[in-house]
Amino acid sequence: MSIPKVVRIRQVKPQPQVPDLAGEVRNCWLNSSLPRRLSPGARLAVAVGSRGINNVFLIVRTTVDVLKEMGYRPFIVAAMGSHGGATAEGQRELLAEYRISEADLGVEVRTDMETVCLGTNSWGEPVYWDRNAFEADDVVLVARVKPHTDFRGRFESGLLKMSVIGLGKRDGAAQHHRWGYRGLRDMMPETARVILEKTRLLGGLAILENAAEQTARLQYVDRD
Repeated sequence: MSIPKVVRIRQVKPQPQVPDLAGEVRNCWLNSSLPRRLSPGARLAVAVGSRGINNVFLIVRTTVDVLKEMGYRPFIVAAMGSHGGATAEGQRELLAEYRISEADLGVEVRTDMETVCLGTNSWGEPVYWDRNAFEADDVVLVARVKPHTDFRGRFESGLLKMSVIGLGKRDGAAQHHRWGYRGLRDMMPETARVILEKTRLLGGLAILENAAEQTARLQYVDRD
């Protein structure tokens, strides 16, 4: 019997990676729609809260710095749904673990859990949103976009989910999760429609990571 030769091989899949992360963050904001949508001096809420993002401190710190340079007055709003025990203190501690803190960023960090009701979505369910974000002049998001661990749909984990679940705080998170995967896959986009209609949410910086969990791409996504 003829036995074919066996050769050990190694497969290497090149992974895209942003070479100049701070520079790319700056470019995304400078080339965004903010200059035509915002007036200088605007009090701008920057929603942050996605867990486990590599380089999140550098991305957020650069975001804060460039927004200041553009003439705005940024502050951080926790967009973490019910994480951190659904308390202001717990969410502040979680953010601080990633150096998202007033001491490290030089801006105010608000983790209050109070919400406002914006109305109802097409399911007849109330739509809750963070009061600090609602009362800001404008709002932007910083979030990683990735597949969700529990369901598949057009929108999974990313900017839309942060706007609905993250900024919905305990009220919005509990409401959507009560419906199981349908609350995320099907109702979440309907809630987002109300948020876009009723708030000053301008858009957000989307973060994509490669298979090695390094920052592979950054892109500003306008509300439109």
